[in-house]
Amino acid sequence: MQFYKKGIIAGFFMLIVFIMASTLVFGTIMTLIDVTDEIVCIAGTLILSTGCFLASYVSTQIVRNNGLMQGLIVGGIVSFVLFVICLIANKSLTNACFEKIVCCTLFSIIGGIKGINTRKTGK
Repeated sequence: MQFYKKGIIAGFFMLIVFIMASTLVFGTIMTLIDVTDEIVCIAGTLILSTGCFLASYVSTQIVRNNGLMQGLIVGGIVSFVLFVICLIANKSLTNACFEKIVCCTLFSIIGGIKGINTRKTGK
């Protein structure tokens, strides 16, 4: 696990920066126009899923080993946090939370595989 630590920390830093920036942009747009609840839910899932993809991609680009494992680790951590937050907020696992957990895990796995299969440039 020590081998993956540097990549996972960098991946989660990217996840936090991306989610904060995307949420700021979407929040600004929401103040200017009337947005339905369905669009807010879909946007939240897309922002979180894309952030998980980027986190796994960055993590795998740093470690350059085991893209599937990197994606599972990043996706598993994010999914666990979502699961705990969902249990605290709703006292049960809702469909929307389950969809977010599945999307985060799948996008993280895809990001890890894409990151390991992409050449690192700029040397």
